[in-house]
Amino acid sequence: MAKLRGAIIGCGNISEFHLRGWARIPEVEICAVVDPDLSRAKLRRTQFAPHAQVYSGMQEALARQPLDFVDITTPPWMHKEQCLLAAKTGLHIICQKPLCDDLAEATSLVKALESYPKRFCVHENHRYRPWFREALRLCHAGVLGTPRYLEITQHDPCEPPEEINTTATHGVFLQYGVHLVDMAEALFGRPSSVEANMLHLNPRVRGESLANVLLRYERAQASLTVSWKAAGIQQSHALLVGDKGEAWYEGSLTRAGKARFRVYQDKSLILDENRSPMSDYMESFFQFEQEFVASVAGSGLPPQTAASNLDSLKTTFAAYAAAKGTP
Repeated sequence: MAKLRGAIIGCGNISEFHLRGWARIPEVEICAVVDPDLSRAKLRRTQFAPHAQVYSGMQEALARQPLDFVDITTPPWMHKEQCLLAAKTGLHIICQKPLCDDLAEATSLVKALESYPKRFCVHENHRYRPWFREALRLCHAGVLGTPRYLEITQHDPCEPPEEINTTATHGVFLQYGVHLVDMAEALFGRPSSVEANMLHLNPRVRGESLANVLLRYERAQASLTVSWKAAGIQQSHALLVGDKGEAWYEGSLTRAGKARFRVYQDKSLILDENRSPMSDYMESFFQFEQEFVASVAGSGLPPQTAASNLDSLKTTFAAYAAAKGTP
């Protein structure tokens, strides 16, 4: 297969990790980097794609650059217009989560492209963390038995550096909690009901800065807690309990510190390993992108279609509806 020619649309903080993943895949060449701030685009070119062209706008890049796919890493309120523009050009599409910051808009976008013949995927990488993929594999293999309970907690001691995240109407649950919803649905599917409390604790965050969400299933439940605290220390873990064993992850789900992953079957410890959250973080981007390339080549399924991602977005906004009225 000839190299897939790609463009990065948006050169903010997250674009670094998208580009690190692409740099590991020999079947891909990033031919264009796009950002209204040309200095940021030029920096990403220097770091990861020295032969790429730099553009200040997506429309110009698509008009002038022969491409096979776009990787959109812009703010969510720009996604619908940019996805439709890429589709009009006939390109494969990867769109950074959340697909949109409005459920009706996301639904409209998926509907508009439901018969689109090319790939239309949402970049949701948390389910690609190596330790979580191992937990999923153990569940499918019956080692943990039937999964009954998932608990994920991620308390960050400060808000993210990007102003777009701290000034948006929706706060930590849409910007980060959507990852945890996707992990829960990877295990259990769509919940039968959603309960939630959301609080405004961090004065530097316009939207909610703490969310506690309970997803109920017929025979299981998932408890998801996430926050951008005003101060303090990071506190993070994930616990998956089945009727034959459990998997226990202690450490950040993002990029900080150290982590430990243990698996018990009945009362016996069968796996105990130290993990690097940063290495796992970067590996998840690579694994997602590698599956995308394989799907384009016809040797695998797409990593996550926009239509399937819409389910987790519906659950995310159901949490906002359930939390309506909490301070």
